[in-house]
Amino acid sequence: MASSFTGDPGNPLLGFWGAFQDAAQAGGRGAANLWDTLNSAAYDQAATTLALTSTTPPTELEIQSAAKALIGNVTIQDMNGIAKDLGSWMSARQNLQSQGLYDQILGQSIFTPSWSTTAGNPAVPDRYRIRVLRDITVRGFTTIQRQEWASYELEGPLTNVIQALAQADARFTSADYNVRASINNVISYEIEQV
Repeated sequence: MASSFTGDPGNPLLGFWGAFQDAAQAGGRGAANLWDTLNSAAYDQAATTLALTSTTPPTELEIQSAAKALIGNVTIQDMNGIAKDLGSWMSARQNLQSQGLYDQILGQSIFTPSWSTTAGNPAVPDRYRIRVLRDITVRGFTTIQRQEWASYELEGPLTNVIQALAQADARFTSADYNVRASINNVISYEIEQV
């Protein structure tokens, strides 16, 4: 059966992209690791969905059946496409974090996923998103320090990491929901072509 998912922005596997990223960082991009991740993520999603939508607690058989329905049409080609995108993501992320903060951001430091809608499309301007992991402090009834990922679309041409992080930090501090939060430091970051 031919692949029906790879490169399609409506790809159901993209809903598991975060799980694939975590798995690749922890255990690599091997087939067994990615298939285990897919099965586990589908099971978790099915269990959560059924728990929220069923009038009675779902049975194990119902959860397994719903998980299989989610990923039953996934092919080896689909998973090869995910593995390829993961390799590109890991390489671009490493390249970006290895370069100087004031160096020009180069193409090899930007992850361009197969589902990007602006890459190689002359009718649409290139757009980029930065994803930042920060250590923050939130002050309320109690003070909480935590780590949190956030994503922001970047405006204007890409120059350097400092400029991109400055845009992200400005959006963080201007958001109403962050009025009691402050950034302690940036732990990690990556840039993706949208």
